Amino acid sequence: MPRAGVVYTETVVHLAPERFQADVPYQVIIARMDNGESVTAQVEGARVAIGDRVTEIESRDGIPYFKRTDEQ
Repeated sequence: MPRAGVVYTETVVHLAPERFQADVPYQVIIARMDNGESVTAQVEGARVAIGDRVTEIESRDGIPYFKRTDEQ
């Protein structure tokens, strides 16, 4: 079952470490999961806003990727 929660805070990265330069600009969020934990993740697809519901879609090299729940 994928993790789901609500965006607590977000930012858009324009200057990234070498490993992520090809992805610039990209959005990073901290989301509060339904089970109470907080997760830092990248956003795939449309940008999200504070308060949006998000769902984990995959993990790449240990980095979780989330999408806004209504995009699933």
